[in-house]
Amino acid sequence: MLHELKMPDLATTGGAVKILRWLAQPGASVSRGANVLEVETDKAAMEVESTATGVLKEIIVQEGESVDAGTVIAMIQDGAEGDAVRSTPQVTTPQIAQTQAPATHSCVPPVAPEKSTKSLFARNRATAAAKAEPSEQAGSSKPATVAPLQNKPSFAAPGTLPAVSIARKTAARRLQQSKQNIPHFYLQTSANAEPMIARRNAALPHKLAWDAFFVKGIHNAIARFDLMACRWEDEQLVPQGTDTIGVAADIHGDLFVVPVESPAEKSVEDISRDIRDRVAALRSGDPLARIMKPGVITVTNLGACNVETFTAIINPPESAILAVGEIRPVVIAVSETAFAIQHRVNLTLSIDHRVANGKYAADFLGAIVEELENL
Repeated sequence: MLHELKMPDLATTGGAVKILRWLAQPGASVSRGANVLEVETDKAAMEVESTATGVLKEIIVQEGESVDAGTVIAMIQDGAEGDAVRSTPQVTTPQIAQTQAPATHSCVPPVAPEKSTKSLFARNRATAAAKAEPSEQAGSSKPATVAPLQNKPSFAAPGTLPAVSIARKTAARRLQQSKQNIPHFYLQTSANAEPMIARRNAALPHKLAWDAFFVKGIHNAIARFDLMACRWEDEQLVPQGTDTIGVAADIHGDLFVVPVESPAEKSVEDISRDIRDRVAALRSGDPLARIMKPGVITVTNLGACNVETFTAIINPPESAILAVGEIRPVVIAVSETAFAIQHRVNLTLSIDHRVANGKYAADFLGAIVEELENL
C-alpha cells in the first residue's frame, strides 16, 4: 500500500516551505517518527518526520523547491511490502565538519549527538530532562564551571565530528550575510552594575535573569533614540514595526534568539519569567518556540563564561546588537586620592553604520548605561 507523505503545517503564517535536503533516498527504509528531510520556512528551519514505516518509493518534490502545507512531497510503500525490506540499512545524515558557533550564552561545549531515529523534538525533550538549570546570564563572583566535553572527537580522525544541525546552518548563513552586507562599527563602554545586583538580591529566592535588565534598559533607551528602531532597506530607513527585543540563547549547542515582546508593559521580573519560560520551551523541543519573530535589537551575553568583552554580529534585519560581558569588581577612582571597589559590566554595541553615525550611536549607548544604572 502506498502512503502519501505530505508537507505538514509548520505554523508559518501561510508561507511556502522550502525543501533543503532529503535525508533518505528512494529505496531506503524509513520509520514512522524518523527524520526524512530538512526544510526552511519564512520563520524557522527544522526537520520533518516520516508519517509511515516502510520504503521511500518516490520523491515528488526535489531539494530547493518550495511547496505549501498539505502538498504531497513523497510516496512511502508500507504494509507487507514495506515489512519485507525493513532490514534495509537506514539512511543517516552524512557527517559534516562542525563550524565555529556564533556567540551564545553558554560556554559549555556541545556534546556530540548520538545517531538516532528519534525526532529532533523527541531528542530535545529527552536531553532537557537530564539537564540541570541553565547557567546564569552574567556576573558571578565565582568562575563559571566548564563541563568536560564527552566523546571528544579526534582532530586526526576524519568523520568523527558531529553532524551540523539545520539550526546551526541557518544561523551560519544569516550571520555570514550580515557580516558581508551590513557595515558594522563598534562602540564600547562600561556600566555600574551595583543597582542591578541590589535589585536581583532583593528578588531572592527568585533568581532574575541578568538579560532581563538589559532588555528593559535597551527598550527605555530606544524610546529616546527612535532611529535605533529602524532598519536600512531600499536606500532608506524603514521602521521595524515592533518593540520586540531578542535575547540570544544557546539551546543544546544551537543558537536561537528568544523574543521578548512588549517590554514596555513588563517589569524586570516579568521579563525574566518570559525569558526563562521561552528558553524552557526551546529546550523541550516545542516547534512553535523555534519560529523566529522580528525584533528591534538583540542582547547576547557571555558573562557566565568569564568573558569580559566581545563584539557580536548584527542579527538581520535589526540594526544593532549589544554584547554583554561578565560583571566584575573593579577599582575606580572616586577622587584624585581615593579609590573604591565597584561591580561593573562591559558593554559593546555593534551598529549598522547606514542607520546611525558614531555620535548618535554613542549617545544611544550612553542612554543604555544611564537606564541600567537607574533601573
